[in-house]
Amino acid sequence: MIDLFREELFHEGQLAVQKLAGEAEIAKMRLPMIENALHPRSIPFIAHQVLAFAGSEDVDGAIWLSLLVGERGFIQIPSIQEINFDLSKVTSNRSDIFFKNIQTNPTVGLLFHEAARRARYRAWGKARQEGEQLSVDITMGYPSCPKHIQRALIELPPDTKSISPEYQNGTTLGKSEKKWITNAHTFFISTQTKKGEIEASHRGGDPGFIEIQENGIIRVPDYLGNSMFSTLGNIYENPKAALLFVDHKKGETLQLSGMAELEFDQNSAADFYKSGETGRFWTFETKQWIRTKSHHKVNTQFIDFSPFNVLSKK
Repeated sequence: MIDLFREELFHEGQLAVQKLAGEAEIAKMRLPMIENALHPRSIPFIAHQVLAFAGSEDVDGAIWLSLLVGERGFIQIPSIQEINFDLSKVTSNRSDIFFKNIQTNPTVGLLFHEAARRARYRAWGKARQEGEQLSVDITMGYPSCPKHIQRALIELPPDTKSISPEYQNGTTLGKSEKKWITNAHTFFISTQTKKGEIEASHRGGDPGFIEIQENGIIRVPDYLGNSMFSTLGNIYENPKAALLFVDHKKGETLQLSGMAELEFDQNSAADFYKSGETGRFWTFETKQWIRTKSHHKVNTQFIDFSPFNVLSKK
């Protein structure tokens, strides 16, 4: 049963990108990592987290990526097929678009990301909410490459619930939003398969690794990873994507929803260097954005940049 499940793990988009990148054989070696449930060894890691990243789809078909912050213990795992969130312990913005989206489309993609340990775990599933309990029935899960995670300590202060969110939104990025993006060393991305499954992942690098072109298009290098190309494979067959930028010190989030496109064989001297010698990039065109002030409160302390960051090696 599991062997049959694994044979069907990579969809057409992933297989195409693996072939384009010349990494199809490496990708096959990763198949034992993937389960149609949570790996038992992931349970203590997930349950320990105070952050959860969640991708969802709105009524118009646009996808978004959200950050949930909660007291330690707000994530509970009764079995390898289910993750529960105790919403009474959520300390971040409860009016985030995520909670509205899952009322009309239960498909979600989850990422559990702990910067201090350079560790992350992805899971896919269907959400259902009953009162203050949000449950996600898991259909797939696996650990992700930790290479470009910048280490930072993130903990909740005692007064986490005294927040009053303020919103800004638009369709074209302003100067302040562009500055935030181009100075970022970390962001999160959600993509969607042709069949509608949603996933969430992470991207990191030294400040300046994200470019914004004159036409407002965001351009991001694709560094060496685990060779499965889950995110890029999704973009290959479905351009819908969402980006999330988080400023923990200010307690702000910037959510972008739009369209992504792959750029391979970018082998000018500058691009070859910027991409860590992969020659791969992807672009993102913002269609909508939401900026939330007073989204959450945490205490954070930056530790160091990833030694794998490309610009650090110059």
